[in-house]
Amino acid sequence: MNKIFSILSAFIFICTSAMAQTGGKHFNGITLQPTIAYINYQGQPRRMARLLFHEGKNFAATEATVSFNGITDHVIIPASKEGTDVFELPLPGSPITSAAQVTVTLNSGGQTYMARCIVEPARNNWTMYILPHSHVDIGYTNTQAKVLKLHMDNIDEAIDLAKKTANYPVEARYKWTTEAIWVVDNYLKAADEAKKERFWDAVKKGWINLDGAYGNINTSMTDSYQLMQMFAKSQKLAKTHGVEIHTMFQGDVPGASWGLAAQSEQTGIKYFLSGPNASDRIGNLAKWQDKPFYWISPSGKQKLLFWQCQPYSIGYALKGTRIPNFFTIDDPKPFYTGHPSDNFLNPHLFQYLGGLEQNNFPYNMSLLTWAMSDNAPIDPELPDAVKSWNEHFASPKLVITSVKQFFQDFEKQYQDKIPSFTGDYTEYWTDGVSSAAKETAISRQTSDKLKQASALSAIRNKRAYPVDDFDDTWENLLLYNEHTWGAYNSVDDPEDAKVKSEWTIKKGYALSAQKQTDSLSNLILAIKTAAANKVDVYNTLSWPRTDVVYVPAGLSKAGDLVKDATGNTIPSQRLSSGELAFVATGVPAFGKKTYTINRGKAFAKGKAVISLNGLTNGIYTVTVDSKTGDISKLVKTGGGKQQVLVDSTGFNKYIYMPGDSLQRQRTSTDAIISVKEDGPLVVSLLVTSKAPGAYGLTREIRLVNGLDKIELINTIDKESIRSKESVHFAFPFSVPGAQVRYSIPWGSAAVEADQLPNANKNWFTMQRWVDVSNAAFGITWSSPDAPLFEIGKITTADLLGGLHHAPQWLTFTAQSPKIYSWVMNNLWHTNFRAEQEKGPATFHYIFRSHALGYDSFDANRFGLNNHQPLVVSASDNQDDELFFNIGGRQIYVESLKPADDGNGVIAQIVSTGDSEVSITPKAKATIKIWKSNLTEEKVAALDNNFKIPAKGIITVRIEK
Repeated sequence: MNKIFSILSAFIFICTSAMAQTGGKHFNGITLQPTIAYINYQGQPRRMARLLFHEGKNFAATEATVSFNGITDHVIIPASKEGTDVFELPLPGSPITSAAQVTVTLNSGGQTYMARCIVEPARNNWTMYILPHSHVDIGYTNTQAKVLKLHMDNIDEAIDLAKKTANYPVEARYKWTTEAIWVVDNYLKAADEAKKERFWDAVKKGWINLDGAYGNINTSMTDSYQLMQMFAKSQKLAKTHGVEIHTMFQGDVPGASWGLAAQSEQTGIKYFLSGPNASDRIGNLAKWQDKPFYWISPSGKQKLLFWQCQPYSIGYALKGTRIPNFFTIDDPKPFYTGHPSDNFLNPHLFQYLGGLEQNNFPYNMSLLTWAMSDNAPIDPELPDAVKSWNEHFASPKLVITSVKQFFQDFEKQYQDKIPSFTGDYTEYWTDGVSSAAKETAISRQTSDKLKQASALSAIRNKRAYPVDDFDDTWENLLLYNEHTWGAYNSVDDPEDAKVKSEWTIKKGYALSAQKQTDSLSNLILAIKTAAANKVDVYNTLSWPRTDVVYVPAGLSKAGDLVKDATGNTIPSQRLSSGELAFVATGVPAFGKKTYTINRGKAFAKGKAVISLNGLTNGIYTVTVDSKTGDISKLVKTGGGKQQVLVDSTGFNKYIYMPGDSLQRQRTSTDAIISVKEDGPLVVSLLVTSKAPGAYGLTREIRLVNGLDKIELINTIDKESIRSKESVHFAFPFSVPGAQVRYSIPWGSAAVEADQLPNANKNWFTMQRWVDVSNAAFGITWSSPDAPLFEIGKITTADLLGGLHHAPQWLTFTAQSPKIYSWVMNNLWHTNFRAEQEKGPATFHYIFRSHALGYDSFDANRFGLNNHQPLVVSASDNQDDELFFNIGGRQIYVESLKPADDGNGVIAQIVSTGDSEVSITPKAKATIKIWKSNLTEEKVAALDNNFKIPAKGIITVRIEK
């Protein structure tokens, strides 16, 4: 998303000048501006200064006398009908090793002018790599369809230009970076065979360059498997066509998930170029500019070479604002100004490289991206501009590059000098996803259900795995998490037809994925003949589970009495929703248990008790404030002791903040408390309230007999409000001295300790859980629907507009057990939603306390249990069992699916421990195991006992 661009860290020496003694005919003064550049002059590289003419131009041929470093030279400034306002002045003598003064004197119109400045030593071997691309916003400047057409046209234009410049000097030959595989995927789908052949020929020649990411994704919003799917299409294309893709280019988005480093071995991505936004809501991110490092994974075994370059909008600021683009016309085409060197890198590049030298930048090469705007045509004049530049300047030299070429050149020269860092680069733009809270919840739930559908397909193994259908669904989920939420004027003009059209398509990605996932699940669970009154309960995770199951009314018509396969009666309860609830015990890992639903009353057994001011399940006792409906006390009983988890009112409190003021925050009123489920298996209280910003609010507090967890179900019947607002739910736990940790793709992060400097500290994005623990006890808290949270206090007040270099951006987060779930906001000024969708939006929260301190495995197990509940379906009396099992105290299986080719199963395994783990899959028959990757290759044979590093991940292929 292009915004008004501010030039970063300009490097300009203060120069002194002498004005004309008696006035001038055309100009009335001159100044000198030093640069780091070396100009080609009379066959030799000379240091260059810029001679600036003020209040007019120089028209006549003029001799300038230049004194520098003890040498005097005479330079002719040629006559010009148009007039000269800047002249690039070669300085005499050899390169200096210490600061020296330059003096220039010239006579014009009978007047004498003089100027001086100080010139510092400068390197004479700079190489600047220029990356041509067009930033891919899937929408924003126009509808998604028009944006796609432009990017597809760019590929054809780029191939033509590369062919045209094939005989240029090698540094000036054109290359094109497609940025997002979404463009390439659609281009190839629309192309005929001849066009496809032309495309792949251009790729192999290096004219068209492919980077791995499907799009510019909010990587902290994805779950682990979805983050890996971000690279699935590119790696499949690469494998099919015999090319290699080891790079990713993330444009616009500030920050990125540490999970990208964790999965780098599986995805094949070695190099990560970040070209962030220049100013909008980027916090303290600019401090990472031009500080490349190896980004080490949590295991310490994988790494990405990461470089955050100048903002991607440099080209837009220098040239793009002066030529037609989607911001000015409806169908922009490549534009020829006729003057390729105008509005190019002079003098910006000198100022930029001077700044690097001043900061002791340890490398002699750098990179900037060259895009004319968001969703812009190519700049067809770039090769000529680079060619002319290199003829004119000895240093810096320019090279038109790809991401791959730049990183390979850089690493080859400086590998031993590149530092290594670990930590999460906590993203800044995830706040925008809660401008569409309902759709974001749908997307998150769908991603979990889609993984369950894959696992069920492996467990049932009844029919061919519909690879293309799963791939299409994952791509829709990625498109929802792609950073473009809407139009550039989505906030200023929400009634605009294009704004509405773009949002309809955007939310359609989530809704389509939801529909596709439901269809896939129904297909996988479909049976020919249902066994009378029987249901199967499936566990899609890698450990045995005991949990509550809610059987739909239509599947439990036979009665309320539930028995297991051995005839034991199971406690059950018919709920007010019509569902039949029972607790399924010991459901095997990646397996199922069968239950019979019989005519008769539910077997009533349990310790769950309820009243209008509280409820208990024998493990937790919850007290509710009769006036507010908030939880005022929460106690866990065990071993004859009571552990107070909440001891003050305001827990699960609804907080509505209009505008940006904490002082104006409001909460719900007129609470009415009723019993929704009265036990003895399931008990729940329903709190109905009036709520600012909403037509109403309901909060259900639910306990299940014998289960060590508390569930809250909060539903906001939202009004559509365009004035600025935020909605939070408060969870002030009582855990003195707590350390806060949260789940991220492929791992977890301790707040502060596991964050890179200058990452986002105002809010955080969890994948599945947050844990607040001290050495004695703690609480793990989870939400499948609401990913954003704040720590200690509401730290998102006053976060309106672009906030460039604003003091509101935190640099430190104090540890606190008080968690605020940030469920809704519309604080952005562009791109994201101006208002929430009218109607109900539901947010589930599940939490439990635990003895002793933090346990990573237990936290991950609890989070996965909540995100992937037990699955119930009609039974066909058939045995469904995975042909192997993988389990262990320190590991879990993140994803399980049939191999695309139908031979075996692909499993992705994660280690949560601090030491290496040995894994021995258990199987009834002989199995073969290979280390694998994203394209499911047999990378290396593994023994039946193989190892995974501490906090590492591994992809394995297992066949019978």
